[in-house]
Amino acid sequence: MINLKKKVTIFLILILIILSSVFYKFYVDKNQKDIDNKSNTTTQTEISEDKPKRIASLDFKLKDLNDKEITLSEFKGKKVMLNFWATWCGYCVQEMPYMQNIHNETKDKDIVILAVNVGENKDKIKKFMEKKSYDFPVVLDERQEVAQNYGVQAFPTTLFIDEEGFVYSGIQGPMTDDIMRKELKIK
Repeated sequence: MINLKKKVTIFLILILIILSSVFYKFYVDKNQKDIDNKSNTTTQTEISEDKPKRIASLDFKLKDLNDKEITLSEFKGKKVMLNFWATWCGYCVQEMPYMQNIHNETKDKDIVILAVNVGENKDKIKKFMEKKSYDFPVVLDERQEVAQNYGVQAFPTTLFIDEEGFVYSGIQGPMTDDIMRKELKIK
C-alpha cells in the first residue's frame, strides 16, 4: 500500500514536471518570437526615421512693413528661417535679439530670416521694430491665414526651409542664436 502511494506520488510529480517543461518551452518560444518581432519593428522604425520626410513649404504672398508684397517662393535657392510671432508674446520678443544676430551674420549669405507677424497691424509692428532697432524682414499675416495654413498653434513657431523649398525642421518655443545656427547649419 505504501509502495503504491509512493508510485502514484512519483508518477504525479513526473507528470507535473513534464507538463511544466512543455508549458515552459511553449511560453519561452512564444515570448522569444514576440521579442524578435519587436526587435524587427524597432529596427524598421529606426531605419525609416533616418530617412527625413520632405515636406514642401506652402507659398504665400504677404506685405512687408513698406507695403511691398513678398512671396516665400522668391527665396528659393536660399535657406529660410520662417518665424511666426507676435509682440504680445514674451518668448517671441525674447528671441528677437538672437534673430537679429543671425540676420547680421547671414545677410550676405544664402540665408534669410523672415519674421511673420501674426494678427497685428503694420503701424504697431513698424514702431516695435524701429524701437528695438531690428532690421530683419517682417511680413504681416494680419488675417492669420498663413499661420493657419502652416498649422501654427503657439508662438513662437519657427520653420526651417531648405534651398529647394522643403521644410526640414521646426521648433515651437523660444530659441537662442546657438539653436538657430544649429538648425540653419551655420558653422
